[in-house]
Amino acid sequence: MLIEAFTAVCLGYGSYRDVKTREIPDTLWLIMGGVGVVLRLFDHQWKVMGVSVGVALLLGAVLLVSGLFGGADIKAFIALSLLVPQYPGAAVVLPVFVVSVFNNLAVIRVIEILVVFFYNIVKGNWYKGDIPQWKKILLYMTGFPMKKEKVDYRFLPLQDLQGDIHLVPDIDTDIEQFKKECTLKEIWVTYGSPLIAYITVGCFIAFIKGDILLQLMMHFAGS
Repeated sequence: MLIEAFTAVCLGYGSYRDVKTREIPDTLWLIMGGVGVVLRLFDHQWKVMGVSVGVALLLGAVLLVSGLFGGADIKAFIALSLLVPQYPGAAVVLPVFVVSVFNNLAVIRVIEILVVFFYNIVKGNWYKGDIPQWKKILLYMTGFPMKKEKVDYRFLPLQDLQGDIHLVPDIDTDIEQFKKECTLKEIWVTYGSPLIAYITVGCFIAFIKGDILLQLMMHFAGS
């Protein structure tokens, strides 16, 4: 239970900083990873940790290149893979704990997408521009219109300064500068989800219930 408690404290603090400021000190990830390495001096699970870190690096590289994760999110996954390379008390390596956390995060994101989609339907938020229908559907699943003056650091524009739609937002956008240069009164934005908070929830679920996505897949495969 000590590992679970320490992980909860670290990720809980990271979540708080992510929600409040979107800035998380690298010291937090260094502490998590460092404690993980120290623990391996006692349990000698170096190979298990190696597999966990390797998977986290591969997963992180794909997500970073795709633009789905930022630097802090990748650091969190790597730190978690060092601290908790496998389920606490488990006798098997697979499933790798960090993968279960990611799968739970994916389930949370799907729920978020459904909420946004139905929100747009209920509110009648329809994009009037000339783009393919499939692109409109994806837009309704990921974004919503907002008055420009209400946009702050919590949101990322899905439109450029010319008003063209981009389904993958630039996570490095300077929101205040964008608002100054943008001439649109209303823009489509996506909620800059505090992924560290989502990772934290996914980790808690993994500790308590395991890999939700894997369980759902096994349930439907067996039905």
